[in-house]
Amino acid sequence: MDTITVIDIGSEKVAVAIATVEEGADPHVIGFSAEKSKGIKKSHIIDINEATKTLEKAINNTERMAGNRINRATIIIGGPNIMSLNSHGVVAVNYQTNDIQQEDIERVIDSAKAVSLAANREIIHVLPQEFTVDGQGEIKNPVGMNGVRLEVETHIITASAIALNNVRKVCGLLGVDIEGFIFSGIASAQANLTETEKELGCAMLDIGAGTTDICIYSDSSVIHTAVVPVGSRNVTNDISAGLRISIESSEKLKRFLFDYEKKQQEKEDDEEEINIASLRLNERITTVQKKELIQGIIYPRIDELIELVEKELKHSDILAKIPSGIIVSGGGAGTPYLIERLRQSFSLPVRIGVPHMLGGIADELHTPD
Repeated sequence: MDTITVIDIGSEKVAVAIATVEEGADPHVIGFSAEKSKGIKKSHIIDINEATKTLEKAINNTERMAGNRINRATIIIGGPNIMSLNSHGVVAVNYQTNDIQQEDIERVIDSAKAVSLAANREIIHVLPQEFTVDGQGEIKNPVGMNGVRLEVETHIITASAIALNNVRKVCGLLGVDIEGFIFSGIASAQANLTETEKELGCAMLDIGAGTTDICIYSDSSVIHTAVVPVGSRNVTNDISAGLRISIESSEKLKRFLFDYEKKQQEKEDDEEEINIASLRLNERITTVQKKELIQGIIYPRIDELIELVEKELKHSDILAKIPSGIIVSGGGAGTPYLIERLRQSFSLPVRIGVPHMLGGIADELHTPD
């Protein structure tokens, strides 16, 4: 039985999870902790000392819960520093057998990595899309096939070397070796998407507090990834400013509105005011004007995010390649009226993703964020 540790460094929280993995079985979570992010902005470390303290607390809590010491971990990262490109690779197959082996796959992927990158960029993913053997394309796994020329189309994801080195510094101070980095959009897709959605084509939106990660699948391969520098915190901040309430009260109201929206869909909606007395806000506000709050504050911020997402989805005619629609995850998935606006804007199916394939003490992980 193997044990894996994952650390997710986000704008709103730093989360640590330990799981045991047995062959043929789903991961079994034995420890989990999340701490409010300090020293981190838009998934970037901006204060080494504060970020180290935050991660140390999350690691200590997870270790106590799991009864395991954390010495190594895989790091989930995002943020505006993430960039991507598509690349082509080609190699000659071993002339003695002409049978394609796993080492040929590795060589052709390595050849696709030979792209010109700025000195401050670092490759974190090289994702094969399709292989071509002697001119025959659309091959997913060419191992064992006969041929003399092997080609591959790949999607490469890069990150800022400075951002990665800061993460390495924090983990090093805590005695944690990094096994690898995973783009948070890819991690969310693996946790939330079905194989059918990946095959038919879909868009994964992982909406955090400060950024939104985008991962597009078509024909079971990643064809586009991006990060937009807007997240759900913008909605929280505008509610706070518009109603002159604290950020904490704004978060409470936002969660209340998410449930309120569901209830209103089930009945005739002719209310001009929303009763929020049950929230017992410190500001002692008991009602809010519905039109002012929803149309005047929430919609404009959601539409700002949708506009940025739309620019990415128009890239290479992606909208035509995602008939399975849009899957939303992350803390921002609970933003009121977001799903409705996405459906209206893109005329596609939209659902909230919930991680699957998790066992053990995974109740906290069976939520979009």
